[in-house]
Amino acid sequence: MEFLILGLVVAINFIIIKMKLDKKRWEDSIFDVLVLCIIMILFSGSYAGLIVGSVASLFMSLYFYASPPKFFTGDKGLLKEFTKRAKKGSHFNKD
Repeated sequence: MEFLILGLVVAINFIIIKMKLDKKRWEDSIFDVLVLCIIMILFSGSYAGLIVGSVASLFMSLYFYASPPKFFTGDKGLLKEFTKRAKKGSHFNKD
C-alpha cells in the first residue's frame, strides 16, 4: 500500500511538472525537477524520509503552480538585475 501511495505522489508530481512545461513555465518546472531530484537523493537512504520528501516536493509543486516563482524573470529577479547592471557597464554605453 505504501508503494502505491509513493508511486501516486511521484506520478502526480511529474504530471504537474509536465503541465508547467506545456505552459512554457521553464523556470518553475526546472526548479521543481531539481527539488524533486535533490530530495530523492538526500532521503534515499531512508524509506520514511523518501516518502516525506516526495510528499513535500508534491506540495511545493502545487504551491508553485498556484504562485510561480520569479527567481530570474521577475521584476527583481536575477536576470533583470544582471541585465540592468550590464547595461550600466562600459560595453553598452556608447557616449
